[in-house]
Amino acid sequence: MALNLALDKLQPLIEKVGRLPSRYRLIIIALLPLLVVGGYYQLLYTPASLQLTQLEAQQQSLQRKLNEVRSVAAKMDQFEAEIAGLEGQLKVALRQLPDSKELPGLLTDISTLGKKSGLEFKAFRPRGEINRGFYAEVPIEIEFTGGYHEVATFFDRVSKLDRIVNIGDLDVGVSKEGLNGTILKVSGQATTFRFLEGGGA
Repeated sequence: MALNLALDKLQPLIEKVGRLPSRYRLIIIALLPLLVVGGYYQLLYTPASLQLTQLEAQQQSLQRKLNEVRSVAAKMDQFEAEIAGLEGQLKVALRQLPDSKELPGLLTDISTLGKKSGLEFKAFRPRGEINRGFYAEVPIEIEFTGGYHEVATFFDRVSKLDRIVNIGDLDVGVSKEGLNGTILKVSGQATTFRFLEGGGA
C-alpha cells in the first residue's frame, strides 16, 4: 500500500518528464544514476562510514585498556609479593619504633637490663622528645656504676633488643678502686625512638 502511495505521488512527475522533449529526457535519464549514487553516498554511505570510524577508534581504545588490564593481571602475583614484603618490613620497623603505649615498657626493659647486668643506676631520666616527622627521638639521661665486665654486658644486652636504642656521649671514669676490682662511673645518653601516630602528632 505504501508503494502504491509513493507511485501515486511520483505519477505526475513521471508524466511531466514524459512530456519533455527527448533530449531533456535523455539528460535526466543520464543524470538519474548520478543522483541515485549521490543520494546513497550522502544519506547512507557517509553516516555509516563516520559511525564505522568512531567504532574503530572506540575498539582501539578498548583494546588498549584490555591490554593494560591484562598486563596488570599478569603482574598481580608480583605486586602481591611486593606488598607482602613491604608489610613485613613495616612490621619490623614498627617493632623497632614503639608507639607511645609501649614506650614505658621499653624504658623499664632498659633499666631492668642494667640491674640484671649488675649495674647500679644513679640516674635514668627521659628528656623532652625531638620530633623527626613520623618518629620522635626519646633521649634518656643515664648514670650508673659497675665493673668493666658488667658495663660491657649491659651494652651487649641493649644491642640485642628488638627496639632501636643508641647509647652515646659517654663519660667513663673510675668511681673507686679496691681489691675486688675497679668500679666505673658511666654517664651519658641513651636514645630510643618512638613511632608518631598520624605522622607527626
